[in-house]
Amino acid sequence: MKAIYLLLALCIYFNSSTLVFSQDYVLGLKAGLNTNTIGDINSRGGSIAVGKADEVFSPKKNIGYQIGGYFNAELKGFFIRPELNYVSLENHYDFPNRASKWTATKFEIPILFGLEIAKPVSIYAGPSFNFFSNIQLEGVQVTSYSNGGPDIEKNTTSLNFGILARYNRFSIDLRYEIGTKATQEELLDINHSAYGVNLADLRSYTPKTLSLSFSVDIFRTDGTSIADLFKSNDKCGCPYKK
Repeated sequence: MKAIYLLLALCIYFNSSTLVFSQDYVLGLKAGLNTNTIGDINSRGGSIAVGKADEVFSPKKNIGYQIGGYFNAELKGFFIRPELNYVSLENHYDFPNRASKWTATKFEIPILFGLEIAKPVSIYAGPSFNFFSNIQLEGVQVTSYSNGGPDIEKNTTSLNFGILARYNRFSIDLRYEIGTKATQEELLDINHSAYGVNLADLRSYTPKTLSLSFSVDIFRTDGTSIADLFKSNDKCGCPYKK
């Protein structure tokens, strides 16, 4: 964790230094949707009936969401973009008796470094520091075999890669996020009468998320405001219009 905090401090320091030379900086809000990748569950058939074969259940993707804000410092085609986002992730497993929903929520702090490759398109990459507050799988019990779960690390890091297109104060952002390390395989004890699965192994996996977000610049240092968007074209506050 000390290494994470050190990297975060260095990024913030570098970002603050860049502002001295920056042509423009921005505060904005964003929101969007996501899909999440988690691991297979191997149902131990012998825990249900003698001689019953194991059965593997792969997760199905549900649509989650994210909301947050960002600070953008721009300098001659380059930008640094720290964000603070609240993220909700969802999946489910189609067990024999009923579906079991997997949910997780987290606060994340991505620090992104980008380059404009052709107006109005930019590409970017950077680390994200994730702080999970709630991870649940429906039907999991605390028994002598398992202490509940899923017991995933609460503080993790990941890498982000994405492409962003901007028009006036608005932007659309497609992002791929991958964890920096895999989870540990874990034994779960699931309510058999409700879900048709008993003892089961949540297999190791590397978390991955694909998200699509929409953003709007609320404050800019170029002197324009949101109200300028409703003026005539010659007086429009359009920082990306050429």
